[in-house]
Amino acid sequence: MDRQTSLNREQLLAGGTSTRREYGLGVLFFGALWGISEATLGDALYSARVPHASVPLTAIGFVILTFARAYFPRPGAATLIASCAMLYKFLNAPFFACHLLGILLMGVCYDVFLNALRMKSTWLAAGFATYANYAAFSLMITYVARYDHWVRGGLTKILEHIGIEGSMAAIACAILVPWSMPFSEKLQRAVPTPFTVQASLIPRSVAGVTAGLWVLGIAAYLLNHAPRD
Repeated sequence: MDRQTSLNREQLLAGGTSTRREYGLGVLFFGALWGISEATLGDALYSARVPHASVPLTAIGFVILTFARAYFPRPGAATLIASCAMLYKFLNAPFFACHLLGILLMGVCYDVFLNALRMKSTWLAAGFATYANYAAFSLMITYVARYDHWVRGGLTKILEHIGIEGSMAAIACAILVPWSMPFSEKLQRAVPTPFTVQASLIPRSVAGVTAGLWVLGIAAYLLNHAPRD
């Protein structure tokens, strides 16, 4: 890692005024990328009733968080990005509280095992994070939110969700997260400051894409909720 990249990370972790701005733009950028995958691919999979639809969505979310981690290696970043992704899906897809809860818990579990605990074995951390996500979701949706479908399924449905769908997702994430990590680190070294407020091409492009995604998301929400005659 060169001196400039090391300095950027030190500034980021220090949390100065300028880096807070960069951090905010990065969170919005990665949150929008994740959110649009949930709003488009996720909506298509669930509408078509594809079995185990949460598996590819979980893998995509974890890969996006892995790229975000290369730029923002601090606890809490994944949860903030998940919150933005959750908001983006809320703006652009039919409201399902369970889907939004699942996105938020993914960010929290990724934060715990890969950003806070910093386990040496990435594939193991990704697997634990995935199982924790599926376990927390199924328990909360059944015993806290008390969704009728889950309440009627009871413990059998919980164990099936964790054991079958959770295992499929854990295997996918245990493979894809370590595989994507070196690519994310190479990208960070090649483009160390894409979220700075500069006039150069890459930061301006990233800021423009981020703004465009959120403008489209908000516009879609307003159009879908406009009063009709």
